[in-house]
Amino acid sequence: MKIICTLNLKGGCAKTTTAVSMAELLADGFKSKRGAVEPGKVLLFDNDKQGNASRLFDAYQNQTEAPAAAVLKNAVFNVRDIKHTKNRNLDIVPCNYFMELAELEIKADMETPQHDRYRRAFENLKDWDGDYYDFCIIDNAPDLGMNVINALVAADEIIIPVNLDCYALDGLEELVEQVNNIRQLNRKSRLAGVLITDYEKSDTSEAAETWLRTKSGLPVFDTVIRHSKKVKDSTFYHKTPIAYSVRSGAAQGYKNFILEYMGKAQAAGRKERA
Repeated sequence: MKIICTLNLKGGCAKTTTAVSMAELLADGFKSKRGAVEPGKVLLFDNDKQGNASRLFDAYQNQTEAPAAAVLKNAVFNVRDIKHTKNRNLDIVPCNYFMELAELEIKADMETPQHDRYRRAFENLKDWDGDYYDFCIIDNAPDLGMNVINALVAADEIIIPVNLDCYALDGLEELVEQVNNIRQLNRKSRLAGVLITDYEKSDTSEAAETWLRTKSGLPVFDTVIRHSKKVKDSTFYHKTPIAYSVRSGAAQGYKNFILEYMGKAQAAGRKERA
C-alpha cells in the first residue's frame, strides 16, 4: 500500500479536490487517449477536522468522535473506523471537529510517542489481510498540527497542490522547509512534486509558473489543472469534479495528472490550457 499525502498550509489551493479526485480515479480506473489506469483498491483518509472529504462521500458525522480522531488517539485501526462509499473500490476514514480534542489528548500523553501513531496504525492495517489497499490518500488540514505531522511520518509520498498567487508562493519555501524537518522522522518519504491548480492564463501566472519550474528548486508536475467553475459547482452536489462533469477542464486535468504520476504519460497537459 502506497500512502500519499496532499499538503499545503494555505487554504483554497485545491488540496481536498486533488485528494478526492486522485482517490476516485485510482479506484475507478480509466482510459483516455493518453493512456489507461487499472482500477485499484483505495482508502481515503480524511485528516482535516473540517471534514470536507467526508461530506463529499456522505460519511460526515457531527455528534460523535470521528474514526480519524480515534485512530490518532489509539494508534490502531478498528474495522468500524473504515466506511464504505458508493464506489466499491473506495473506502474512507471520516474526520470531524473531534480531531481537535484528539490532538489535545495526545499532546498531554507524555508516556508514548506522539508523532508515529498513524504509522503504527497503518502497519496494523496491513496485517489484517496482507496489502488490502493499493493506495491510501491522506487529505490534510492546512496546518502542521499533530495529526498532520503523524500523516507525514506515515507517508511514502507528498504532493503539494499550489495556486499561482503571491501568498501561496511566498509560503511554499517555508512549507517545504517544515516538511523536510519532519522527514527526518521518516526517511523513506519523498516529495513527489508540486501540482499547479486552478490555473488561469495571464502574464502574471506565466511568470509565476516559470519561476516555480526554474528557480524554486522543487519538482513540479508537467500537468496543470485548469480553472473550472465546475469544481466549485460540484461541491454543492457532493461530487468530485470527475463525477460531476467528466468533460470539464479540471476533470481532464486530473486524469492527465494521474497518468503522469503513475509514469504512464509524459508532458501530459502542460500545453493544453484554455
